[in-house]
Amino acid sequence: MSPVHLPATPAWLWWQYPWLLGLLAALPGLWWLWRRPRRRAALRFSDITSVRTASASWRHRLRVILPALRTAALALLIIAAARPVSPDETSRVFAEGVAIQLVIDTSGSMRDLDLSPPGRTLTRLDVVKDVVRRFVAGDKELGLSGRDNDLIGLIRFARYADAICPLTLDHQHLLDVLAQTRIVRSRSEDGTAIGDGLALAVERLKDLARSTASGERLRIVSRVVILLTDGENNYGIIAPRQAGDLAAAFGIKVYTILAGTGQNRGFGLRTPVDDSDLRYIAETTGGHFFHARDAHSLSEIYRQIDKLERSRVEERRYLRWGELGRPLILAAFAALCLHTLLAATLLRKVP
Repeated sequence: MSPVHLPATPAWLWWQYPWLLGLLAALPGLWWLWRRPRRRAALRFSDITSVRTASASWRHRLRVILPALRTAALALLIIAAARPVSPDETSRVFAEGVAIQLVIDTSGSMRDLDLSPPGRTLTRLDVVKDVVRRFVAGDKELGLSGRDNDLIGLIRFARYADAICPLTLDHQHLLDVLAQTRIVRSRSEDGTAIGDGLALAVERLKDLARSTASGERLRIVSRVVILLTDGENNYGIIAPRQAGDLAAAFGIKVYTILAGTGQNRGFGLRTPVDDSDLRYIAETTGGHFFHARDAHSLSEIYRQIDKLERSRVEERRYLRWGELGRPLILAAFAALCLHTLLAATLLRKVP
C-alpha cells in the first residue's frame, strides 16, 4: 500500500456518497403517508360498541410500532447506501542507525582534576562520564538530541580492556553501567592499553549485522568507535597503530580524543602527551582527532561527533478505510424481520 498524506487531524467519519443522505428528508412524508387513514373494505354492523372497545385496546395503540420500524429500516438502508467509512491511519517507523562503541580510559591518571569545570572539583573520568551521559541521552543546552536509534556499547581499559556493556538499544542500562564505572585501584591493573581497547571494539563491531530488529525498525548504516584516553600506550598486546589498521580494514571509523592538559609530574609540572598514535588512528580510519583541555571543550567535541554521525528516521504513514455500513444493513434487516413478525402475530390487522 502506498503512503497517503493526511491532514494533521483527520476526521473520524467520511462518506463515499454523501448526496444519498438527502433522501432522509423524504422520510417524514413517508411516515405521514403510512399513518394517514385510507378507505378500506367495510362491513356493516347494527351495533359498533364492541368495535369501538377493540379500537381503544392496547394492540391498536401499539400499531404505531409498525410504521416506526419501516421508517427506521429505510433510514438505516439510506445511511448504509451513503457508505460511511472510518479512516484508520497507521504508521511504521524505519530508522537508519549508527553502531557506536565507546572506549574509555580508566587508568589511574584519570584521577587528575584538570578537566574540572569552574567551581567544581571532578576527576577526568567524572567529567567524561557526565559528557558521555549527555551525548547518549541528549541535552538541549549542549545542542545534543540524543542517540535514540543507535546501538551503543561501552568498553573500559587500563592495563587490560574489558567490554562492560554490549551494543544495545537499551540506553538506560548503558547509562547505569557508565555510572558504575570506576578508575582502577590496583597497581597490577593500572596502565594504558590503547591498542587492546581499540582492538576489542573492532572485534565487537566487525561482525555486527548490517540490519537488526527484522531489518525494519533499525538498519545499521555505519560503525563508529569513540576512543578517549589521557595518556600514551604503555601496555597491551596490540599496538595502537595495528589496531587502527584493523579498524580501517573493516570499514570502522574511529574518533580519538586526548583528554587533559598533559601528564601530571607533581609540583605543578606537566609534560605533553605524544598524540601521534591517536592522530594516526583517526586519519587511517577516516575519523577525527580531538584534544579536550577542559570540560567545555570536551562537551564541544562530543557535540561535533554528534553532528557528524547522525541516524536517519523515516516515518511512513498509511491509510485504511474501515466500512461502517455492514452493521447498519444488519440493523435494517432486523427491523424488517421484527416488523414482519409483529404484523403477522401480535399486531395483526383484522378487517
